Amino acid sequence: MRNLRLKRFIINGGVVAYPTESCFGLGCDPHNLRAIKKLNILKKRPVNKNFILISSKLNQIKKILQELNNSQIQNLNMKWPGPHTWLIEANHKCPSWLRKKNKVAVRVPDLNICQNLLNSIAMPITSTSANRTKQRPIKNYREACRQYKKSVHIIKGRIGKNKKPSQIQDFDTKAIIRR
Repeated sequence: MRNLRLKRFIINGGVVAYPTESCFGLGCDPHNLRAIKKLNILKKRPVNKNFILISSKLNQIKKILQELNNSQIQNLNMKWPGPHTWLIEANHKCPSWLRKKNKVAVRVPDLNICQNLLNSIAMPITSTSANRTKQRPIKNYREACRQYKKSVHIIKGRIGKNKKPSQIQDFDTKAIIRR
């Protein structure tokens, strides 16, 4: 699928499966509630569970975050790009379904295939593991195809070398939420 077609597919409510640092992920347009619902149904995921947003650069997600100063941006960039998710204060433009206690989970991955996907569509997407709830993670393209067949667009490629999902850390308190 070419870049413009892929972006249009995602904006129009399509879901993509793609390699991440530790497993295949599922993503969609974070501003499209219909796509969010579709993703939850595909994954058999509880609707109250939060999403992580991934983007190729901070500028793609700045508009939903509270304003950050240069020092804060430097702190983010100490862990980015990489498998580190920050919980950052959201602003009023952030959709309610992406917030928990007025924070939004965001990450800039360093895996080339993820970066290429995000750069090609020039927008952030949601990121959640592609496995169905309570199932083991999907580790390769063939498994992703078997699981989702024609219901999502699957990006061909290999996952990264990480054994565990990204670490999640509160940006303000520095508390580790997930190791």
